[in-house]
Amino acid sequence: MSLLTMATKSRASRLARRRAALADLEKGRDQGYAKTLTALGVLSGKSTTQEIRLRAEFISVTQPSSVVPPAALLVNSRGHALRVALLALFIAQTQGGSAPHVVHLPLSAVDVNTIAWEDLLLTQAAPGAGSTSRLVHEKRAGSARAALKRLTMPDVSLLELPLSGKPKGGYDQVRLFMDTGPRAVGAPVSYTVPDGSQDVVTIPMDFFLKGWVYVLEDSEIITYLMYRYLCAKNSPAHITAEARNDRFGIKPSSWEQYWVLASSGLLDVEVDEGRRSNGTYVGMGSGATPQPHRFTLADAGLGVDALPTVLAALDRRIAAG
Repeated sequence: MSLLTMATKSRASRLARRRAALADLEKGRDQGYAKTLTALGVLSGKSTTQEIRLRAEFISVTQPSSVVPPAALLVNSRGHALRVALLALFIAQTQGGSAPHVVHLPLSAVDVNTIAWEDLLLTQAAPGAGSTSRLVHEKRAGSARAALKRLTMPDVSLLELPLSGKPKGGYDQVRLFMDTGPRAVGAPVSYTVPDGSQDVVTIPMDFFLKGWVYVLEDSEIITYLMYRYLCAKNSPAHITAEARNDRFGIKPSSWEQYWVLASSGLLDVEVDEGRRSNGTYVGMGSGATPQPHRFTLADAGLGVDALPTVLAALDRRIAAG
């Protein structure tokens, strides 16, 4: 079997697994996906915020260096750290009050009216009777606990656990640090909402409320955030592979997932007419230079439910082989 054939089969298998996981989420008997979106809607219900603003340093470095921005450090095919970081910033900017650095959520719900971190994450656990239902609840809490702990690590330094080490409540009421990542010198600084004078990347509320933050994979999220930032500066936006890696920490394997964003209606892509579907270029041997892909935001696409939209994109990709 050739390497190309093996790679093709591997991609097909990965697409099939992802599609199956999302299909299970869509038909989940506990309505976990719908309940999670409802919980986000309740948290933001009294807010007039139209978009979430992230400091540019969360996704990029100013000059090419060995430093990797926090968002890229959090990319993980199995964990929830990037998602939880974005959700924490979403809550900080929608909860109101004079202390946005304190996230007023417990790890697990204490009564029927409390929204907790466990309500804001989705897992592949299947609900059932008796103890099985409790396992779903515990798995979500465990995923949130692991993600929050990852965000305390020195390389990202995005939050602290004020009650760490306590037998109960150690992951409740976390406190955020600046979303720029660790300081070169000195202790972290408490989070403040960025104002109009700062370089930011903006995310419309529908990215959260329509489920995109849950349905997109980490590699797709950081690629999307990169193009939101670039397109705000100059649209259509284009960037070289070297710059993607040096400034945003985005490897080719992550960037190549842009097709999910394009097929789901979040990005419009202009591809050089000479570019073949396998990545080669017509006329390369004669010295022709391929033009980079150019991207434009398609924010209207955010307004639809992410889950069936991405499922349909996967179906089209699978059918195309």
